[in-house]
Amino acid sequence: MSKKLDLLEAASRVILDKGVNRLTLNAVAQEANVSKGGLLYHYATKDELIKGMNLHVIAGFRKLIEKHVADGYSYHEAYLITTLDSLKKDSTLMGITTSLLASISTNRELLNLWREEYKYLNEKLSEEDYKLEYSLLVKSVCDGLWYSKLFEFGHIDQDDEQKVIDYLLELLKGRD
Repeated sequence: MSKKLDLLEAASRVILDKGVNRLTLNAVAQEANVSKGGLLYHYATKDELIKGMNLHVIAGFRKLIEKHVADGYSYHEAYLITTLDSLKKDSTLMGITTSLLASISTNRELLNLWREEYKYLNEKLSEEDYKLEYSLLVKSVCDGLWYSKLFEFGHIDQDDEQKVIDYLLELLKGRD
């Protein structure tokens, strides 16, 4: 694992264990067991660290979608499957999505990375021959599952997540 990824995961652990208000460069350096200078070498500011967390999640999620598309799935299907994969307990993406919490509470401009990613997602979904309602349903369900788990409210278990995704995959196959 790279040092940068170690630092991103340490930042995520600080947020998960102590709360987003406790995210400081000192806390991350201590959690990662590196000197503050070692952290500053990779991330000069807290905003840069949070931006790095966001970029890592976005790139990782997009890479997983693209892998499923390369395996023959539509972008809609790949988005559903990747969402399900990212919700699993062993997924590093779900842990680092704490970057969203950090962005919301420290510098909302950092959310622009997510806004751009959603524009990209909308473009990719609109390129396929599905009715708009299917795209809206897929995005709403995926976001709902992800945010429900991230914010720990009303979360459904993994079996039910699988059932919901499977249902939507079947719905996409039988589309008009």
